[in-house]
Amino acid sequence: MRGLICYTAGVLFLQNIDVALFWFFYNLSHHSAVLDAIGVFFAEYVTYVTAAILAIVFFWPNREQMRNRMTVIVSVAAALIARYVVKAGIVLAFPRPRPFVILSTVQPLISVSSWENLQSFPSGHTIFFFALATVLYCFNKKIGWWAFGAAALIGVARIYVGVHWPSDIIIGAILGILTGWIIHRWYKSSRFYV
Repeated sequence: MRGLICYTAGVLFLQNIDVALFWFFYNLSHHSAVLDAIGVFFAEYVTYVTAAILAIVFFWPNREQMRNRMTVIVSVAAALIARYVVKAGIVLAFPRPRPFVILSTVQPLISVSSWENLQSFPSGHTIFFFALATVLYCFNKKIGWWAFGAAALIGVARIYVGVHWPSDIIIGAILGILTGWIIHRWYKSSRFYV
């Protein structure tokens, strides 16, 4: 009984921290059109910029073309596995409402399909970009650090625009890093390693 009480108290404590951190980031929004535009860009549109950069790297002719192509293929594969296998499995087992579903005063800056209202945990964007960044880091540390920075900004932006809880971002980052690391380790031990 005592263990159950301690567990319940711990869960409530973590939920309170999650809500407090959400309000901290979300309350920064809706005050500046410039900050809101930056938040929306990182929360929703940086995906297209990333796709364009990866396409350029993939097709750019140079003496490292084969290695560059494998970097893109492995990093995108890790990101897709993280997003569409790992996250999808967790969502089926643990559906979690987004902040604007629970907190009626939250007005998200971006739209989310109604069928995604219970898919807050973990953040799909965060798990995708941290898996991508991890593999990029394994291939090239300098580029990897830039990718981790961008992934972190994407995560914070997803809270800022009102569509994720901070714990969605933290767990998404951890799972993304883990998935990226596992996929890169598999690649290094495979016959495709360049």
